[in-house]
Amino acid sequence: MKKILAIAASWTTLLLACTVASAQQFGPWSAPVNLGQTVNTAFDDQHPTLSKDGLSLIFSSTRPGGLGGIDLWVSQRDSLDSPWQKPQNLTMLNSPSDDHAPSITTDGHWLFFFSTRPGGCNTNGREELWAAHRQNKRDDFGWEPPINLGCTLNIPGADEGAPNFWEDDTTGILYLYFARNLTPANASGFDIYVSTCTSDLDSCNRQQLWSPGVPVPELNSPLRDTRTAISRRDGLEMIISSTRAGTVGGHDLWVSTRAFVQDPWSIPINLNQDNLNDCSQMGIDPGSCPIVNTTANESAPALSWDGQTMIFYSNRPGGFGGNDLYMSTRQKLTSQQ
Repeated sequence: MKKILAIAASWTTLLLACTVASAQQFGPWSAPVNLGQTVNTAFDDQHPTLSKDGLSLIFSSTRPGGLGGIDLWVSQRDSLDSPWQKPQNLTMLNSPSDDHAPSITTDGHWLFFFSTRPGGCNTNGREELWAAHRQNKRDDFGWEPPINLGCTLNIPGADEGAPNFWEDDTTGILYLYFARNLTPANASGFDIYVSTCTSDLDSCNRQQLWSPGVPVPELNSPLRDTRTAISRRDGLEMIISSTRAGTVGGHDLWVSTRAFVQDPWSIPINLNQDNLNDCSQMGIDPGSCPIVNTTANESAPALSWDGQTMIFYSNRPGGFGGNDLYMSTRQKLTSQQ
């Protein structure tokens, strides 16, 4: 009887996994729209992250009014249909050094980013991974002092950047994807790495329990591979920034998928090609299919919780100067589409 129950449980788990793997089907990404002059400036506005409720947008900017270098800023809105409000500096997180590339956890209590501030594992101003905690997940100005994630993760002589957190609810394993450059003098030397932790997130961060980072070979190329955005609901889709062969411009957005969270990632394809594939499956004329990547830079994507909104930066013509934040959306497909 126990054997029968075990087999039934195994089939139930497999069925649920298959349902998750096949449920998240989407149409093509829309043509990107600039977030506007309230959010963007003539300076570099880039590397966004969205809270799960979609009401807080935290990003990096070199605009005046910060503490120095690149700072973290937040823009809020009252509802998903409301406009973004004027960004405010997150002074409790920033330093006179660069503070950059935030990634907020799904529960809203932790924010990862990288910084060149002193107090880490290197003494030469290298980029290192830090995290900050807040008690109230809706208080964008309640962040506690940042914590360095330790010298197992931040290795001497390397640059560590572009953190991206994901939790596997099934196994409880925590994943921190990030970009590492072992040869900082070479700007194209960044590859995508991943670290894991099997404790609770507070312990992983405060006790520096993250495992040594290991490369994710299927996501990397001989050129620059950096910021990632993972579908936080099911973990089956990854959008990355890369300058690899086949890019339209300097930096392009590329997409990788997997059938199950235990599987390796697929070799990334350019987001423009992914859009064309989706348009073809839906019977949309290729000439009418939206284009996301241009001959400019498109980089540092962030995905909403439901996977239907992507915010990234671009320096394409028509912006307000430097890097601007843009938004693209897509529709979830039903079985009838």
